[in-house]
Amino acid sequence: MPVFVVVCAVVFAALYAAVVLLYAQGGKSDAGTGIDNRKPGLHVMLTPREIDAAGGRIRLDLTIDAGDTTLISSDGATVVTPFRLELSGAETRALVFEKGQALAPVSVWMRTSGAIESWPFDRHAARSLLVAVADPSGAEPSSVAVDLGLAEHHIPGWAVTLADDGARGLSVADGVEFHQYSIEAHRASATIAFAVVLLALMVIMPVLGLIVAIMALRGRRRVEVGFFTWNAGMLFATPMLRNFLPGQPPIGSWVDYLVVLWVIAGLILALLISVVAWYRWGEPQPVIAGQDDPPSG
Repeated sequence: MPVFVVVCAVVFAALYAAVVLLYAQGGKSDAGTGIDNRKPGLHVMLTPREIDAAGGRIRLDLTIDAGDTTLISSDGATVVTPFRLELSGAETRALVFEKGQALAPVSVWMRTSGAIESWPFDRHAARSLLVAVADPSGAEPSSVAVDLGLAEHHIPGWAVTLADDGARGLSVADGVEFHQYSIEAHRASATIAFAVVLLALMVIMPVLGLIVAIMALRGRRRVEVGFFTWNAGMLFATPMLRNFLPGQPPIGSWVDYLVVLWVIAGLILALLISVVAWYRWGEPQPVIAGQDDPPSG
């Protein structure tokens, strides 16, 4: 027993330290990936603001800087030459900037691919072709080089990455240069650790219930009525723990088929075994004399 207590204490301390350290690390802002100011063309910085995993969307703020182009004033405040910025995969695909317009961050929703049912290991990626055209309404619109970066950001429970898909320098039929990028959001390490620990605790509940019920069935422990309330309490606590999972995966996710369903089944089995043990080993209550006599007329 002392060895068992020491092992449990060491495991608990290790899990506690790991979860806390991961949460502390995940609580910091992500520095993102910057843009070299010496690169020509438009510089577009993306700042992730919100992730709608169930709806398959991610909200981004676009901040535009001129780089060394003449499209934007030297102070980066207003548009000098009108241009159009197109992002495939965005709900607002074309962003038009008129001459004299003040530049401000623009919020867009990007459609993502991914299955939230794979929680907590789900990944949601958005791939986009980015095109910039100067003077789009003029007689000779010209392509503009674009470079994309990820600004410093922090979305609790999520990590966001930006990657260049290597399609730089390609051209479409009308000679406009485009660039292909992918943005991917996945659960933070602290969220995954929290989920794994909570699911492990859920699995321990039916294991404990089955151990006690089987020992009572074999006659190694006395049958107590409290077994029923204990098992029933754990059974009704399971949905509450299920709803406490971070990110709230929808009902029918893989976690339900792999863990939650069998936790409920194990608890019900433990309750059934406890009833059988009570029927087998329980002592009938003594009958008090005259208790069953019919009332006198």
